[in-house]
Amino acid sequence: MLGFKKNKKKIRADTSYKAYFMSDREDILPIGYTKVKNNEEVRLCANRIADLVSSMTIMLMQNGEKGDRRIKNELSRIIDIEPNETMIRKTFIHKIVVDMVLNGNAVAVPEYSYGKLLRQTILNADQLVFEEKERTYLIRCNTASFDQSEVLHFPFIPDDDKPFKGVGYVDQIKTTVENLVQANATKSSFLRSKWKPPLIISIQADEEFLQDPEKRKEILGSYRDDTEEGEPWIIPAGEIDVKSVQPLTLNDLAIQDGITLDKRSVAAAFGMPPFMVGVGEFNKTAYNNFISTTIMPIAMVIQQEYTRKISPRDDWYFKLNPRSLMQYDIQELTNHVTNMVTTGMLNRNEGRSEFDYAPVDAPGMDDYAVLENYIPIDKIEDQKKLVQKGGVLNEDQ
Repeated sequence: MLGFKKNKKKIRADTSYKAYFMSDREDILPIGYTKVKNNEEVRLCANRIADLVSSMTIMLMQNGEKGDRRIKNELSRIIDIEPNETMIRKTFIHKIVVDMVLNGNAVAVPEYSYGKLLRQTILNADQLVFEEKERTYLIRCNTASFDQSEVLHFPFIPDDDKPFKGVGYVDQIKTTVENLVQANATKSSFLRSKWKPPLIISIQADEEFLQDPEKRKEILGSYRDDTEEGEPWIIPAGEIDVKSVQPLTLNDLAIQDGITLDKRSVAAAFGMPPFMVGVGEFNKTAYNNFISTTIMPIAMVIQQEYTRKISPRDDWYFKLNPRSLMQYDIQELTNHVTNMVTTGMLNRNEGRSEFDYAPVDAPGMDDYAVLENYIPIDKIEDQKKLVQKGGVLNEDQ
């Protein structure tokens, strides 16, 4: 079982990924200081990615001469269902992916007993420090120190100087997020502003009279208090002039357009279609491309690290399958499964499983068949239309 190594030296967490929003305008300055990764849009993107990656089953596979097959045993259960006593695979992998995306690194400590994997514990990503050594590196968290071979380290987007360490997405979106937060702060300040009078009323009176707040209220009340809501004012001609003032709107300031543009920029930095952050309409092609180009690279890091550190045999490996995340309409899936069954790539029970139907215990349902009458592959040459007087027709016939 792995233990914690004591280290008396106080370790400070690497805060290079942190950023703060600042402004010289007090009225639109966000309250306090905020890390980039705590921004609402950034967290939304990170959580969307983590939701998709954590939804994939982690399968333990074994290489075989006729193809790889899935193995279900105690090890596969710990990895795919119950990584520790307090978490399931969905929440465990979700946390791993969020740390990878926002911090660049996620680290989990596997614990063993007599060579048997018992649990995995995630370390606090904000407190990780990486120390390079000859041919290896150390990972420190608070007072604990680990060699990289002792832990599961999931880096994302390698650092230029230290490629074993990840940097994540945050450095790529600092400026965009600052603009987005500033626009949101300006929008909130504008909506809360008290300087939006609906009316300007001018009357014939000296300056000293108008500077008295009680006299201003008395004049205003003489017209307002006697008038029902929605009724017009009746005023003496030439003595009072009332003008309506239309305040600026968010469209006039183009703030909303700027927010939409910045949301698109944040989504693009994460390799995410804009409709996933509430901008634009759903596009199936863009979504499937997002699964292939953004989700799968993250899944590859996870499955390769598990295979490298956890797999007890050289012919075993872990695999996350993205096919369950792809978007297909029912007609496309039906045509695909039908072609796979009629060409002998799937049997009919395997075809049913693509639609989450239970297998049927009936003759021929587990046979691999081809052509319209589902002739078994090993009986193809026995078709009557290919047999003539005891012999099989050749190409010349």
